[in-house]
Amino acid sequence: MTPKRQIFILLLLLASTVTEATAQWVEPQPNDYYERAMTWKKQPQELGFVREADVYWSRVLWRIIDIREKENQYFYFPTQPEGIRGRKNLAYIIWDAILASEIELFEDDELKIPLDCAKVIERATRSDTVQMAVYDDYGEADYTTVYVPHEFKSDDIYQYAIKEAVFLDRSRSGMQVRKLGLAPMEDRFKVIDGETEYIGTVPLFWIPMLSHQVRVLFAQKEAYSRENLVHLPNWEYVFNTFMYSSFITRVDNTWNRSIHDYLTGEDALLEAERIEEDIMNISIDMWEY
Repeated sequence: MTPKRQIFILLLLLASTVTEATAQWVEPQPNDYYERAMTWKKQPQELGFVREADVYWSRVLWRIIDIREKENQYFYFPTQPEGIRGRKNLAYIIWDAILASEIELFEDDELKIPLDCAKVIERATRSDTVQMAVYDDYGEADYTTVYVPHEFKSDDIYQYAIKEAVFLDRSRSGMQVRKLGLAPMEDRFKVIDGETEYIGTVPLFWIPMLSHQVRVLFAQKEAYSRENLVHLPNWEYVFNTFMYSSFITRVDNTWNRSIHDYLTGEDALLEAERIEEDIMNISIDMWEY
């Protein structure tokens, strides 16, 4: 072995010794075999500046994401409030942010009526009153009011409403979409003559999707992917890339009405598909020439 080769090997051994001595072992979480810190350090993507003069066509759409559909089930699971391997479903991600007062909430989809986080927490956790019969030794019933505590459960949320602006931007030469608001939806029931009847599905509150706090929250929380557990998409990526199934329920119009105000059932679905197709055709026609 030549002297030069001996010196080279000695330098390699010295370098490996120094690396081992200076490397720091970071204790992974109990359920992980390495420290997973890349996601919660992420920052949201910068939104490109939109110049008013470059926007020459725009519509506002309202959609429903039904998380009972197979494609959207990762919105619903896991149902445990504490999550699995640090990952929670979308409802609990939002709920945790509300408990910590980290995001703004609004009563309406125009995002004009602020809603206090404490008020939302009170609504979701208020106790229910139940009349309970207590019988004495003679079989006589005495009714008393019992308060049953209520906790927020993601199981009650099966849909999300999303409001978005669709526009053609001259500077980007294509159709652009900006998510404006997101609302968890809850079924409402009323007891009529002793029977529980469904009266509708309503938004609990609206979240401003363009808010920096909301964008940071969604950028730092993981969703689920069957493809690879290492590189899970964050919720910002899910919404930006339409990684879900949805259907249109309303488009801005003269009468300010939703599709279900004038059509029902299959006709409403066909109308939603027609609106989707019209928007696509407008995009194609405007760039054809």
